Amino acid sequence: MMGEQTTTTLGSDTASPVDGLLISRPATTFADMRTFYSPSAPRDLPEADAWFEADDTARFILDTEGRVLRTNAKARALADCGMVGSRGLFICAAHRSRAELDALLRDLAHGNRTSGRILFRTGDDEWCILDLMTTPEAPCRVFATAQPVKPLDLAKITALGAVFGLTRAETAVLLHLTAGATPKDIGRKLDMSIHTVRAHLRSICMRMGVRGINGALRLSFQMS
Repeated sequence: MMGEQTTTTLGSDTASPVDGLLISRPATTFADMRTFYSPSAPRDLPEADAWFEADDTARFILDTEGRVLRTNAKARALADCGMVGSRGLFICAAHRSRAELDALLRDLAHGNRTSGRILFRTGDDEWCILDLMTTPEAPCRVFATAQPVKPLDLAKITALGAVFGLTRAETAVLLHLTAGATPKDIGRKLDMSIHTVRAHLRSICMRMGVRGINGALRLSFQMS
């Protein structure tokens, strides 16, 4: 699904200082196999590296262009199934969320913000929440996590509708929206015209205080 045939060449078998760390660059390995270690640490796996590798959260280290520099085991599992981080890119250039990622990466690189979140669609009814952040101690590096989320069920959507004062029709539209349906699909399922569906979407965004469908989706998943 990620689809882009992109790989990263790591260079010669040398170690060079980056952001106060050393990166070992064997010529035949991929970027997600890089080893980060403190210059004063022994060459066996440091405690921080062991935690990173074994953490149950999918973790990525990126450059400011969105290229994957390092992953842990959980992140590699997501990349293997094509959800995110495959073929050396966090999100491939053709994906609909790539423009949103690029805008966030620019803000992070320029210091306009230090963190951000993207709701990323990985399938017909599959979503992933991507959190990105930077730290002054590691310039030119972006630290990212990916957390798959499931479509919201009726009980959760009903509770959200009550919080924001959504009508019954708006709640039904939001339910299908979080399940990955397009406005056209929603109209067909609810026997509404596309104009009615869009009117409900505008009302949902206004009541939730967000801009656009992505804002409504992001807030819905965050609150649930």
